[in-house]
Amino acid sequence: MTVKRTVSADGTELAYHVIGNGPRVWLMPPAMGAPLVSMKYILERFQHDYTIVTWDQRGFYASGTPRDPDAMRVADHVRDMEAVIAAEKLERFVLGGWSMAVPLSLEMVHLRPDAVRALVLINGPYERALANVTPLPGAEALAITALKLGTRAGALLNPLSRAILGARGAGRVLHRAGVVAENPEFFEEVLEQFCTVDWGRYFTMTRHLHAHSAAAYLPHVRVPTLITTGTRDLLTPPRTAERMHRMIPGSELFVVPRATHYIVAEFPGLLTDRIATFLARVEEIG
Repeated sequence: MTVKRTVSADGTELAYHVIGNGPRVWLMPPAMGAPLVSMKYILERFQHDYTIVTWDQRGFYASGTPRDPDAMRVADHVRDMEAVIAAEKLERFVLGGWSMAVPLSLEMVHLRPDAVRALVLINGPYERALANVTPLPGAEALAITALKLGTRAGALLNPLSRAILGARGAGRVLHRAGVVAENPEFFEEVLEQFCTVDWGRYFTMTRHLHAHSAAAYLPHVRVPTLITTGTRDLLTPPRTAERMHRMIPGSELFVVPRATHYIVAEFPGLLTDRIATFLARVEEIG
């Protein structure tokens, strides 16, 4: 892995990673606030077939913080992706990743359809990211209000996050609570880094993600597309993936029983096997 740096359109400095030595390129947008280690199993599986390019989101980990605290919109992240593409001189690539990488990938394939060879959309929304949190009436409005309050309370939440999520055994606690289906030891490794996020920026980003929709683009996607979901994913449940599958012509849908939103950590073997099968067909097409 090589760590490099570039600058986005608004002057925000970005740390990006080039992983593997494969002859083809996979551009992998990051998941929302997730550290690079969360994609460990995918990176290990495909590092010899692809050169994988990803980055730390603005305001997180090794990337810089934007001067405008509200500059955490989907459009800002897409401009970050364009900066990474330009820095690496990427011309054509497989595109996709987990969670928030899904709407970012849909934006990019809309903007630069000729650059994208295929889409890998892992357990992510295409619009209204908070819509599935709870079916209760008014829940979305309540969630948005909570995010605004959380943004202002970030300075108080940050030390709590480090104390609670960073505590030894946090992954096993979440496993017993049913939040994580399998592999709590690895999830704990992810939490060690995730617990350091700035919650003010995280909640701002979440609020902007909820306001975004790529629904209008879906019928116009003309590249091979794999969509995954888990039967226990409450954030992007099967019905969301199924709607996306129906709207994207010729797309493939893979549903993993018992998997939650954290499928990349829970069932990495099943997930990477299915992605490998999909990408093998993409390579046959050329």
